[in-house]
Amino acid sequence: MRLVDRHPEVDLDLLLKGFVPPPRFGGATFDRYRPDPRYPSQALAKERLRRWVHDRPKGLFRPRLPGPQGVYLDGGFGVGKTHLLVAAYLEAPGPKAFLTFEELTYALGLMGLREGARRFAALRYLFIDEFELDDPGNAQMATHFLALVMDRGVRVATTSNTPPGALGEGRFNAEQFRHQIQSLARRFAVERIEGEDFRHRDPGRLPRPLEEGTLLELFQQDPRRKSLDAFPELLAHLRALHPIRYRYLFQGLEVVYLTGLAPIGDQNDALRFVHFVDQLYNLGLELRLSGVPLEALFPETYRHGPFAKKYGRALSRLAELLG
Repeated sequence: MRLVDRHPEVDLDLLLKGFVPPPRFGGATFDRYRPDPRYPSQALAKERLRRWVHDRPKGLFRPRLPGPQGVYLDGGFGVGKTHLLVAAYLEAPGPKAFLTFEELTYALGLMGLREGARRFAALRYLFIDEFELDDPGNAQMATHFLALVMDRGVRVATTSNTPPGALGEGRFNAEQFRHQIQSLARRFAVERIEGEDFRHRDPGRLPRPLEEGTLLELFQQDPRRKSLDAFPELLAHLRALHPIRYRYLFQGLEVVYLTGLAPIGDQNDALRFVHFVDQLYNLGLELRLSGVPLEALFPETYRHGPFAKKYGRALSRLAELLG
């Protein structure tokens, strides 16, 4: 089968049912997080987040909690932020929800800000992975939404590659929203997590894609549930889908085959493929590629621009999937 033949529809009910950690992180407990002793901030973030989850009042009367209402895990890719966020979700009492920032903005777009705030305000804990402000619209919506739900007592933990006070910088005129962004930042205790990518991938020695003939031979011999697509056709298909639908392209699959990997000359296409890789990785699927080396996939200007960390994460995850 081909991914390009799939056109998944995503309604609100389907989306709400999926607000749980992705399969790859199903066993990501605090006990399984192994801090790098060279970076004390990792162990510190683990203990502070665990304490934050369990620092809650008991009984019918719930006085204001002494600790922060929100925790913001800030750090580069591969230091275990998502692992820690899932660990906190697993230990937090319900009702609770775990979702990506992309899923949050899409859900709010379907429900409307007020209705979304009303529904999410019924939670005790809200966990948001990969929080980012890429444009003025989601900046205004996200800051207003979090103010509404946190004013109603919802505790929020989130991960990001950007410190809260610097959200939006380099991507839009963030100065227009400086007051809202700074007001949002004050609601969170920031835990800066230092460290190296746990995958320990040398950007200059990334694994090589297969020769196309070898890939097609492997595809024919592979007994698992699989898909086979040409990379240019896949990019064209992703343009026609909202990124929220990408995860549903993989339903029922175990391994994805792509032929003809090539440099991506359009930044919008590049960001779509980054999101595609994130979804494939989070679902715990396997990937087989043929085409150009991974280091040729994203132009140099992209890898040093405002979305540099996204591209770095995508290359690291691609290297793990191919390795």
